[in-house]
Formats: sequence, C-alpha cells, structure tokens
Amino acid sequence: MCVCVHRLSLLNSTISQLAKSVNMVLTMAYRDVYGDESSTDTPTELSLLTSPLAASEEVVALFNAGLTPIEVALPAAMHAIGASKDEIDAALEKAKEAEEKKCECEDEDRALDLEERKLSMKERKATFDSEPERTKVETSQAKANVSQTEANTQKTLAEVGSREPRDKDKEDKEDKDKGDKGP
Repeated sequence: MCVCVHRLSLLNSTISQLAKSVNMVLTMAYRDVYGDESSTDTPTELSLLTSPLAASEEVVALFNAGLTPIEVALPAAMHAIGASKDEIDAALEKAKEAEEKKCECEDEDRALDLEERKLSMKERKATFDSEPERTKVETSQAKANVSQTEANTQKTLAEVGSREPRDKDKEDKEDKDKGDKGP
C-alpha cells in the first residue's frame, strides 16, 4: 500500500509539472496566433485542466476528516467522474452556499445555547437566592400546621371530656334485659 501511495504521489507531481509547462506553451501559441488583447486588464492565459489522480475514497476520507476543504475535494471528486468545468463550478457554488447556510445555522444554534445557559444560570441563582426565604416560609407553615393540629386535638379532647362517661357494662345489661322480655 505504501509503495502505491508513493508511486501515485510521484505520478501526480510529474503530471502537475507537465501541465504547467503545457499551459505556458499553449498560452504563448494562442497569443502568437490571435494576438495579445491589450484592452483587458489581465492577459489571456490558457490552462489545461488536470487534476492529480486520486482514489475517490481517499478524497472523501480527507474531506470527512476535515483535512481538505470543499473547494479542493469537490472538484477532484467530480473530475474523477468526468464532470465538465461548468458542472464543477456550479456544484462548487452550490456547495459553498450550503456550507455558508450551515455555518449560519450553527452560529445561531450557538447563540441560542448561550442564551439558554445564561437564563438557566439566572434561574439557578434566583432559586439559590430565594432558598432562605422559602425555608422560612415552609418552617412558618409547618409551625402553623402543628399549632392547628394541637388546637384541634385540644378541642376534640374537650368535647370528649364534657360528655358523661358511658357505663358500658350498664348499657350492655339493659340491652340484654330488653332482649329477654321480647316485644
């Protein structure tokens, strides 16, 4: 595998050097045949569209790992499948727009997360600050509940104490006597 990568790297560098030389020769030939247009700011220059040979899997892996930007990976991958320059440019423009939208969404998400964290911290601080007061209120309520229960107990005991004590044996005997006599 290592030998193949080195050979591929050597081939790619050789092709790149040859492409530069061919571009220079084609540009000079074009200028000789058609003349140099001096009315434009930039002189005419021809370029031979070549890209290094690379396995599609390698390009995808480099892009997914974040080692290659979309501006490099997309043209290499599309050139490998035989796309034209116009198709590559259009796809690259769409990819850049999608990347910008993605970045905007991520920025918005980060801003919302930051705002949420700030609100959460304010809520925690408010809860922490109000804890002593809440404890006082709960303690006061608990004392009031205990006092109310004690008062109710005292009232119930007073009501029970004010009634005449029942003589259970006497009442049972009277009920038995009534039962023996019949109706």
